[in-house]
Amino acid sequence: MSYRVISLLTLLLVAACVVTVPGARAGELSHARIVRLSYTQGEVQYRSDADARWENAMVNTPLREGMSLATGDGRAEVEFESGAMLWMAPNTVVEFERLALDEGAKLTQMGVKQGTATIYVKPGKHDSFAVLAGGLLVAARESARFRVDVFEDGAAVSVLHGAVEATSQGEAQRVDGHKTLAVRYGAAAGATVSANPHSDAWDRWVSDRNDAVAAARINTTDTLSSPFDMGMADLSLYGGWVEAGNYGLGWVPYGVGAGWSPFFNGYWDSFGAFGPTWVSYEPWGWLPYHYGGWFFSPIYGWVWVPGNLGAAAWSPATVAWVRTPRGIGWVARGPRDTGTGTPANLPRGVITNTPAGMLAGTRNTILRGAKLTGVRAVGTWTDDAELVRFARQGGAQGHAAGPAAGSVRPAMRMPEGPAPRISTAGFYQGRQERYRPEQAGTTAGFGGNSGRGTGFGGPGVRSPGMAGGGRGHGEAAPVRGGSGGTRGKP
Repeated sequence: MSYRVISLLTLLLVAACVVTVPGARAGELSHARIVRLSYTQGEVQYRSDADARWENAMVNTPLREGMSLATGDGRAEVEFESGAMLWMAPNTVVEFERLALDEGAKLTQMGVKQGTATIYVKPGKHDSFAVLAGGLLVAARESARFRVDVFEDGAAVSVLHGAVEATSQGEAQRVDGHKTLAVRYGAAAGATVSANPHSDAWDRWVSDRNDAVAAARINTTDTLSSPFDMGMADLSLYGGWVEAGNYGLGWVPYGVGAGWSPFFNGYWDSFGAFGPTWVSYEPWGWLPYHYGGWFFSPIYGWVWVPGNLGAAAWSPATVAWVRTPRGIGWVARGPRDTGTGTPANLPRGVITNTPAGMLAGTRNTILRGAKLTGVRAVGTWTDDAELVRFARQGGAQGHAAGPAAGSVRPAMRMPEGPAPRISTAGFYQGRQERYRPEQAGTTAGFGGNSGRGTGFGGPGVRSPGMAGGGRGHGEAAPVRGGSGGTRGKP
């Protein structure tokens, strides 16, 4: 069987995981960028703005400008469109102060309020990427990987690769690789520069994690080329490619059973102007639920078709909405569905739940056969108040009374020494952690998602513990990619 690379040559920035917005006048900023929470371990929470309540976060939560992310006794990873990454150590708080576009240039500014974070960035020609680490402003104008440690009484930036510009007390200076700039608030001497401390458990964990994600992305890009990187690594870890007839190449997830359906394992939430947004429990549930479309093959089961990702905008959910006797339902959008008329996948079933069931956190329901009587398509629900209320009910994740349910401790005081580090960074539950890839199809997900999932499959799910083998449809289908692991460090 021949395989061809899916070429995505149209490098429209709107395809880089942003929502389509009306054209802006010259100099006007668009704030429609979305980035992805791609990993969680332990206690991780988010809030939508400074006045909102904290909510439990899980992998595949979309993050937009104004949102904050906090780790208690946990870790988090965030993927940006062009391959930039953010890793958050335990007891860290980050605010996404700016995620904007200026005539195609990506403008990014994050505020690390306390704790330890490591950032990798590869800015485009006109992009800007800055991190406000306490009272220290760090700007990356070239490819770099750096770590910031923010204390109650100071901050430090350690450059691991490349170089950054650090500004403290109005004075800017270049910090090259293997150097640490530290500033203690109120110190008359100002900033000091010294050699980086020896790498600690956090540095080693980030390095392992970065290698694993990079290797998995390479496995995917052997088959699929894309103008953005978010979610690309998951496709090689959790599924394989098949010939999908007139659709070209399609992707099939591992470890799902005959009764499974796309958009079954997850919940609806509302992210401001983006409207009802699907958050998947499945660790691979980013690209296949925000781009392209699905169709059902009698040979392979459900197959995701990427389509022309280079010309497609990020969608809160690639579904068609329907009305059922029970209320609102949804169907995975087909690759050729236009948003009007009967969805192509309607005969395969409609997923629905009552508002009361959503609030109770119960599993979604699939209506099939005779239960589809009375179901009708309703087209696009862009501003419908009923649908917005439905989405807000859907999360039902539970709220916290304070920052990360009180699990984020106050910032530590800055230790003595020219290159200070937070001594507990990189330790989790009292022991040193080292990243090890999970088997494809486990409920933990790539890197150990600990969100409130209900399992990997729908009704009739078979055992998902497959390391790159069968997909649970009962056939041995030719696939490419999806080795169930990575070429990264063990």
